[in-house]
Amino acid sequence: MAHVPFNMNDFEELAKQLLPKMHYDLYSGGAEDQNTLKENHVEAFRRIKLRPRVLINVSKIDISTTILG
Repeated sequence: MAHVPFNMNDFEELAKQLLPKMHYDLYSGGAEDQNTLKENHVEAFRRIKLRPRVLINVSKIDISTTILG
């Protein structure tokens, strides 16, 4: 399976396209000094560390499949 990287900007752009303007504006806006907006966009993701717990052997990969039997 190919790795397709996404980031918050991708999801924000999709939300802008799909949500009514009033709802998107409420979601995307910040109040006064916009500390919460900064926390949501930047700081929260810096604290996340991905730690794989299960590794599989990828030295031999088979991507074959059967369709309709």
